Amino acid sequence: MAFELDPCLVRTAAGELLVRGFVREHGADSLLIEAEHFTGSWLEAGDMAVVEVMSAHKGACTYDAVVVFSEARRIELARLRLRTVVQQRAAVRVLTAIPLQVTHRVEGNEQIALDEPMDILVLDVSATGMRFRCATKLAAGTRVALTFRGTRTPLHLVLEVLRVEEHKAGPAYGCALVGITERESDELFRFALDEQRRQLALRADAR
Repeated sequence: MAFELDPCLVRTAAGELLVRGFVREHGADSLLIEAEHFTGSWLEAGDMAVVEVMSAHKGACTYDAVVVFSEARRIELARLRLRTVVQQRAAVRVLTAIPLQVTHRVEGNEQIALDEPMDILVLDVSATGMRFRCATKLAAGTRVALTFRGTRTPLHLVLEVLRVEEHKAGPAYGCALVGITERESDELFRFALDEQRRQLALRADAR
């Protein structure tokens, strides 16, 4: 079952995306969804719906459900029936603003220490990649090494620049993680979901 503050999507039975939000409460056979973004038409009590919940423990859990009520920013769904469970680590990406330092460049299998650490700002994190901004110009294909300390234990990671985005504040670099282990991927996946829940909780408390 889902847990409070897990991100979720609500669709019609036909598959039309209606709501992006998070789980406010869960029961044995029900979910109370708080909607953050609405698209398309609305749901009425008794309508069939499909809800997808991103769980840190189970991955992407998709349920068939029946609408109990739909009002203001909240939807209650009941009579949940599990349809699928899929681990979608790569699809979970969270926005961040984490200052870090790159300490090494990577050439082949060798890590070469920089004369001075390179300051970066990590803009988003997933289980398979990161995006960061820095003042230094980096070319696609460049590999760098850093220590990520947002997880339960520090992770020593190698990133390869895949794309360069030009911004007024400085270039942003979309990177893939190179040689990442399953344990490291799990740690980053958990970090991304925990950080999503933390940000959702802050927004909910601010209302």
